[in-house]
Order: sequence, then C-alpha cells, then structure tokens
Amino acid sequence: MKIKIELKLSRFIWLFDSLLKVLLALEDVAVYTQPVFEDPSNVTAIAGNNAKLQCKVHHLENYTVAWVNPRGTILTRGYLKITDDTRISTDRNVDEDWNIIIRNISFEDRGFYNCVINTAPFPSVNRVHLHVIVPPRIIGRVVHAPVVVREGETVTLVCNATGYPLPKIHWFRDRITNVTDLPGDTLVIRNITRHCAGEYQCRANNGLSREDTRVFKVEVHFAPEVSMLIPRLGITLGSETVLQCSCSSSPIGVCVWKKDGRDLRISGKYELNPYNEGHETITLGLTISHIQEEDLGRYECHAQNELGQDSGYTDLYEYRPPVPPTHAPTARPTPRLITPDSGYRPVPTKTQKNIFDDEHFVFFRPSTIKTPASKYSSESRSSSLGVAFCTLVIGFIGLHFFTSLSL
Repeated sequence: MKIKIELKLSRFIWLFDSLLKVLLALEDVAVYTQPVFEDPSNVTAIAGNNAKLQCKVHHLENYTVAWVNPRGTILTRGYLKITDDTRISTDRNVDEDWNIIIRNISFEDRGFYNCVINTAPFPSVNRVHLHVIVPPRIIGRVVHAPVVVREGETVTLVCNATGYPLPKIHWFRDRITNVTDLPGDTLVIRNITRHCAGEYQCRANNGLSREDTRVFKVEVHFAPEVSMLIPRLGITLGSETVLQCSCSSSPIGVCVWKKDGRDLRISGKYELNPYNEGHETITLGLTISHIQEEDLGRYECHAQNELGQDSGYTDLYEYRPPVPPTHAPTARPTPRLITPDSGYRPVPTKTQKNIFDDEHFVFFRPSTIKTPASKYSSESRSSSLGVAFCTLVIGFIGLHFFTSLSL
C-alpha cells in the first residue's frame, strides 16, 4: 500500500513538472512575440511645409497602432483616420510602417506625438518630437509714404518681427551699408542732416535662408542755400557772358535771377538755363547777350521754399583792357669810334678786381690801330720825351742805391 502511494506521488510530481515546463515555454513564446518599435526619429520642419512622422513596428500580430497628438487627441487607429483635420493622412509603404503626414504645418503643431500600441497590462508608446521653425515676418502696417523730418530733428524707425527662433533685426542704408553694429528693432537718428536722407531697410533673420525686409524712405527738409560760381566778373561792352548759381533746398522750391529787385525773364537780352543736379539741387544759368552799360551792376540769385529763403550775388563790371604806349621807343646810344688821334683809350676792367685796390687807377693800353707816323701830333712826341726822361731818372736812382751798398 505504501509503495502504491509513493508511485502515484512520483507520477504526480512528474506531471506537475512537465506542465510547469510547458507553461514556461509558452510564456517565452509570448514574450518573444511582443510588438517592437524601431528607434524613433524626431522631425524638424519649417512652418508652411509638410512633416512626416514615422512609426515602424515589428511583430504587431493582433495588436493595434494609434497616433495621439500633443493635446491628447487621437488622430488615427489602425487603418482609420479618427480626426477631422484634413491636413492629416496615413502613409504606409510596407506592413511595418504606421506613418502619418501633416500638411501645411504651423507653429501650433509643435510638440511630442505618441505612437501607441494597445499591449497589456500597459500600452507601448513611441514618442516623436515635431520641431517647427517659423520664418521671420515683419509685422505692422506697411507705410509707403516717406518719413518727412526737418534738418536737426530726431527720427525713430521701428521694425517688429515674429518667428521661431526669435529673429534678429539689422538695419541697412540704401540696402547696402550696415548702419548698426548690434541688432535691434528700433533705429534712432538724432540731429539728422540732409546727408542722412535716403532709404533705410530692416532685415529680420533667424538662421533660415529666407528673411523678411521692410524699407523706410526718409526725406530731410531744409531751407534753401545759394552758392555762386563767380562772385565778381569783368566783361567788355558788346560781348556776351553766362552767370551761374546753385540752389539747394528740400523741397526744391523756387530759384530765380533778379536785377534791381525784379525777376529776369527769358527775352532777347536774357536766357535762363536750369540744370538738375539731383532731387535737391539745381544749377540756374543766366545768359546775357550784347552787354551794354545799363546791363552792368549786381545780379541776385534768389531761392525760396516753405522753410526759408537765401540769395547770392554776382557783380558785373566793365573790363577795359590796357592800351599799349603810342610813343617811339628810346634809341640806344651809338658807341663812339676811337680814332688814332686819341692816342690811348681807357678800358675799365669789369671782370677782375683792380690790382691796386683803388677806384682812381685806370689802365691804359696802346691803340691797336696802325696809322702813318706823319699823322701823330706834337703832343705824342712830347709824351715820348717824358717817358725817356723818367727812364733816365730811374736809372740814376738805381745806380746811387748800388753805390751806397758798396761803400
């Protein structure tokens, strides 16, 4: 009896062990066949474009995949689209793909989207982050009229922009020159001058290739300024001349030539020739024909606009060229001829200093003109006798000097 009980117990233990092994094997099979997600990939898209959110599942078996947006709204379940948002649709290229496409995304679509499988006891979740970049956009009313200020005032230009990431704003003049080193949505120009007039452009950029711009046209008004090309001009009677002046103002106003307080009009005597030198400056030429004495005097170039007036002047006077002298030129003295009768002639030295250093000494030289001996005067013979006498005296003095030395 005891042996039978032990045999039955051993069979029971064997059956229990076999059943336990079967249960463990079934459990391993169940674990192996659980749905598996591929690694999720986050998505970055530009607002206005389409975004594709991917969810790839292996071993789905009889489970169901659903998409839930960041606000908890179910978008799809299995093959069916639950939401009424027409921008959303499913995209399945293969059986493992459970993707959705969001068209024309906006900044409000950003956040985490959940791909959910209804496993037990807890659902399996794969999170996909949608990062939305919004291109910069300058807000506010577009003003096409120019910003008008007076010279010396302060101008403030404002350019607000939205976008994600938050855009930076830089200012450019005439769309080329960067007028500020640091970005900012406000440009202030203090004590503005006419040289600051022009177009100012703000550019909003947040790293995307697209940027938004807006242009402000600044006009600086100032009172007229007149400059004269020639303030004083001499002219001969009967000729023709041209006077010129330059008038600068904003707005341009009026620029005229005057004489004796009255405006000069186009006539046979006067002709006006305006030339545009820019939107703020004109050059006004005045041609005066066949000038007479009554045309001489002061001419005024007068400019005026709503901010003031200014004048410049040119004095026109008669120019009389110098008259050449009528008397005959002074004749040069005729050189005197030295004749043989004059004996010796003085020749003052000019190129070298007198060896005696005395201005009273004069050198003489014999005349080089050969004449017959019969033509020499008695004065010439007496001169020869004087020379001989001097030679005799000098010889006597020399003899006396040597005699005294010998004694």
